[in-house]
Amino acid sequence: MTNSLPSISAYSFFEKSKDCGISFAYRGAFIDALTANIIDLSESTIVESQGLPKVSRKISFLLIECFQNIVRHAEEPSPELAATLNDGLFSFKNVGGAYVINSINLVHNNQVDDFISQVEYINSLNSTELKQVYRTALRDNQLSGKGGAGLGLIELARKSGQKIKYKVEEVSKEMSLFHQQVLFLKTTEKINIDHIKFTCDTLTNMHKENLLLQYKGDFSQNSILPLLRIVEDNMGTNHAEIKRMKKVGHLLVEILQNISKNGQDRGSVKEGVFLIGTHNGSYFIEAGNPIELTQKVEFEELLVSAPASLGGEVNPQVRNKLILSLAGEDKISSDLGLLEIAKSSTKPLRYSFTKTREGKLFFTLKAYL
Repeated sequence: MTNSLPSISAYSFFEKSKDCGISFAYRGAFIDALTANIIDLSESTIVESQGLPKVSRKISFLLIECFQNIVRHAEEPSPELAATLNDGLFSFKNVGGAYVINSINLVHNNQVDDFISQVEYINSLNSTELKQVYRTALRDNQLSGKGGAGLGLIELARKSGQKIKYKVEEVSKEMSLFHQQVLFLKTTEKINIDHIKFTCDTLTNMHKENLLLQYKGDFSQNSILPLLRIVEDNMGTNHAEIKRMKKVGHLLVEILQNISKNGQDRGSVKEGVFLIGTHNGSYFIEAGNPIELTQKVEFEELLVSAPASLGGEVNPQVRNKLILSLAGEDKISSDLGLLEIAKSSTKPLRYSFTKTREGKLFFTLKAYL
């Protein structure tokens, strides 16, 4: 094993997302089936960790509309452009009392003026006017008002109670990236949050590092299932890839279980991060979580010994650790999981221990398939 890690690591992502209760970003195929998995993930995290079912319902609606906006309006670039172009991105995060949903999708340049006029028109209306425009559009089942505005866009403004932020980034003579941000506040406090540049940088970094998904937040059992479904059901585009993603899913479960068992509690939340990406034809999963200083030695002993179990007998040291773990006598309860990760990875595991600002350790593990 080695402790060398890519330029964007789980720890750097964790630090960038330090103030976020949830931080999720997805770059890949945008299909309808993915919507339900994203909703499940947001609801399990918001309701169970923060006890906010009413807020969760509103955010779920906003997530659906924002994601469906990409599905409805995103355009496919030409093969030449796709080779160098940042594609689309969908992200959401929770920062204190604010929930921020950002989307980036590719549109034809001849559509840009229409999109801008729709958003500007919606942003010019107060709550009473929005309600009236919505009723008119619903009754007439057509575009309404100056420049026109679809029902979905009107509802985003109504449900969020905030102005919709946007940016247009021209990427060629034919195509542009349309950035959109929807903000929801669970209090009446006035907060001006603009994460469009941050999301743009996130897409650039994810494209550069071939990352498909990154998540920071709760790793309780109920949060793991939606993450698994996103990977297994939506990240393969053909039969061979779908079959392969099932194997990635198995590896992912073991890694997320490791975080769930050993992650430090932040209230009722088991906090950690994970990234999924591709490198030289292989998928990689990189995950990490804060641990106590006293856990380092035991983790290292197991990780150094784990390669010996690949394709052969489990060595005596590891076998004894497993017996203690299964008997409940070993406080490192994920030993069996780490061995499964080592067995499943097609390359040697990579890991590191990074000292945090709080004087703890951040454990990072990377596996391949």
